[in-house]
Amino acid sequence: MENMDSIWGFLGILVIVCGFYAIYSLIKMKRTGEIDASLLLGKEYAYKKCRDKEGFIQKAWPAFLVLGIVAIIYGTLDIIHCYFYSMFLVDTVGMVVFFLVLVWFAVYTTKLKKEYF
Repeated sequence: MENMDSIWGFLGILVIVCGFYAIYSLIKMKRTGEIDASLLLGKEYAYKKCRDKEGFIQKAWPAFLVLGIVAIIYGTLDIIHCYFYSMFLVDTVGMVVFFLVLVWFAVYTTKLKKEYF
């Protein structure tokens, strides 16, 4: 069972990295005014075709912040659960919340793409 915990713990580390990347992308977008195509847009969208970059970033940044914070918190909980102190219920609730936020982020940003591109 310890080997399985190592795999899940690695996923926790990956989630934390994704959370920090979301916050990094948020800061970069706010500073430069350029949309992070790798996390937000996908291959079929060219960020230069955005009708209103400032408006898009203004509406998208809260989603990045929420996703980043929730990912960092859940990843930290998962690592603690897998390697240090077993807390199955807390980890499960954290995973459900993270998944719901991830789905919300995808739906919300898809609506933004349809509105601004």
